[in-house]
Amino acid sequence: MLKKLSLYGFNYNDLERISSTDSKRKEDAYAFYQTFDFLSLLETWPRLVGDKLAKVTSPLKIKFSSLIVATIHPSYSHELSYHVEPIKEAIFKEFPHLRNVITNIQFQTMPQFFAQKSIIEKSQELKKEQNTLHPQSPQFRLLSAKASKLFEHIEDPELKKMMINIYIQSAKEN
Repeated sequence: MLKKLSLYGFNYNDLERISSTDSKRKEDAYAFYQTFDFLSLLETWPRLVGDKLAKVTSPLKIKFSSLIVATIHPSYSHELSYHVEPIKEAIFKEFPHLRNVITNIQFQTMPQFFAQKSIIEKSQELKKEQNTLHPQSPQFRLLSAKASKLFEHIEDPELKKMMINIYIQSAKEN
């Protein structure tokens, strides 16, 4: 006798445990996990819920037919619990194949998730700042002098300045 296989609460690792007699369900599960890229949901999240809510919420995973969404504060979790249906419809509009997978949205308060996220963003900003050359630095002056000699034949001052900046940026990256 064949037992019915449910895809709810199903992880990609569970695919190996499916018996060969359930090959149709196994094919359905493989098809879902091969076609749905959770990163695409993360990327479109600001468009689905708006920029302000995207800063304080983030989808985490799909588990037991529910989309788990992290929020920064319990008040967001509480308020958004009243707006599950419009959020689901926005998700289904963008990802119609999730209509059979997601039946509910659960909000979990996880301030540490957003604290860690802000630390990562700050470190990325710092890294960008460190990669820029200060106009008074010796390296910037040296590259600027080389670029000025290379582009001295250009008469338009705006175009010359732009070419010098491009040269400095490309030389700095190398």
